Amino acid sequence: MKKQLTSLLAAVMLAMVLAGCGSSVSAPQATPAVPTIKVTHILGESEVPLNPQRVVLFDFSALDTIDALGAAPALALPKTNIPPFLAKYKGDAYADAGDFFAKDLEKINDFRPDLIILGGRQQKVYDEMKKIAPTIVMGSIDSAKYMEDLSRNNLMLGEIFGKKAEAQAALDKISARIKEVRAVGEKTDSKALIVLTNDGNISAFGAGSRFGLIHNVLGLKPVDPALNVGLHGAKIGFEYFEEKNPDMIFVVDRTVIVGGSHKAASTLDNALVQATKAARNGKIIFLDPTTWYATGNGLQSSAMMIEEIAAVLGM
Repeated sequence: MKKQLTSLLAAVMLAMVLAGCGSSVSAPQATPAVPTIKVTHILGESEVPLNPQRVVLFDFSALDTIDALGAAPALALPKTNIPPFLAKYKGDAYADAGDFFAKDLEKINDFRPDLIILGGRQQKVYDEMKKIAPTIVMGSIDSAKYMEDLSRNNLMLGEIFGKKAEAQAALDKISARIKEVRAVGEKTDSKALIVLTNDGNISAFGAGSRFGLIHNVLGLKPVDPALNVGLHGAKIGFEYFEEKNPDMIFVVDRTVIVGGSHKAASTLDNALVQATKAARNGKIIFLDPTTWYATGNGLQSSAMMIEEIAAVLGM
């Protein structure tokens, strides 16, 4: 009897050990928490994942900086009007997120982003986007405080992607180059006019405008200091060229970006334009619209724009 009792106890203990081993094997493992950071953007503060792996973006300046920093998240973005220096993002390796102003919500949801990046003109869809994933909105650049605003945008992206030191190094190079170009720009007596052409229409921009980098930052004198500095410029006719007679005319051709039948060269093929000092001296400069209009606030495009003006100044 005693021997039977001992055997029974041994069997019970063995069963308990086996049950304990089984429960330890099947216990669920805790999912590691994804590290996050809080960033401040133009619509407030957002908690976003550190070094996000799946990003939807609607801002080519942000794409420019992500590319410059060597960050490599899976991306979904608009596939139209991508600047040539970012042409690789047209490829099949990158998802299509729809148009800038007609976003494909189904595609965005299916992509399962952990971060959405909007441009300043996309603010009206911010509330809708942040229901899908943490969302930030990139700010515009005020030429009156150019380096401050440029640094704000690009250091924020550098921090998000764990590349803040690299972003700061690129900004330091831009700042140093600005000082060099400005030193030459301020010494020239030539007065400049900046125009945007759009399928036959012409708008003029001065200091403090969206193209104020030329005047406020790089030191070239405006031919019309009283010119309206609004976002869309001041609509002008050919008589304005005759009246102001600028030494230089900088041209941004929006038609190249959005399409149309009248490119800048044909629009400005007018006797009053051709009679200006700028035309007579070969100083009608057609700027790259893919940087000046479509990007312009990223680390690469900012440097490219500065170099365009440096070349005009013979640097």
